[in-house]
Amino acid sequence: MGAIAHRKRAGVLAIAIAAGLIAAAPQSAGFACGYDTPQSASRGLLNWLYPDSLYVIGAISQEVAARRLPLSNFDRGGPADMFGHKFGLAKTSLEQFGAMLGAASSEPLRAPVTVVLVEPMLWARFVPTAEGLQTTVHVSGAERGDLVVITGEAVVAEIAARRLTFAEAYARGVVRLYGEHGQIAAFLKTAAQVGASQATLDDPRGGASQASEKLIQ
Repeated sequence: MGAIAHRKRAGVLAIAIAAGLIAAAPQSAGFACGYDTPQSASRGLLNWLYPDSLYVIGAISQEVAARRLPLSNFDRGGPADMFGHKFGLAKTSLEQFGAMLGAASSEPLRAPVTVVLVEPMLWARFVPTAEGLQTTVHVSGAERGDLVVITGEAVVAEIAARRLTFAEAYARGVVRLYGEHGQIAAFLKTAAQVGASQATLDDPRGGASQASEKLIQ
């Protein structure tokens, strides 16, 4: 029993040391994109830094099973993605999401936001500038002070295609947010109707608007 307890203590200490090294490392080395490191290790580290973040995987699976969400391109069968076609689709969806977020009329984004897609562990960062919202796909991770959005490729694709609003995605648990309470509240207010159809945007009492009010309360 003493040896087992010793091994457990050693394991906890090793994890704590690893976490400390990650936190102390430069941003470019701290959290490599899933295209550069094994996805399983990246997801484990993600869940360590952002507790319960991988709950989005179960929530996404439930939405797919209920036919409310399509299967992620990264979870579809077929030949190996040698030419990066799936990456290209994800990159396009993230850029469209960034454009829609930058055009959100409720309140402009004031602080950087980093999004990670859990299937490929692909990170993107959205930074407000004087020229508008700057989107950078395939970054190494979030920077200190960023709001972190954890979701799936199909979720962002559906939002970009205006078949799902951010408010609906958040309410269904297929999006999780990490940051200070004020950051999260402000982002929900800005992003709630991102993904809404034009008809919904034209109706101030539309479903997306009502959903955003409930989330902010």
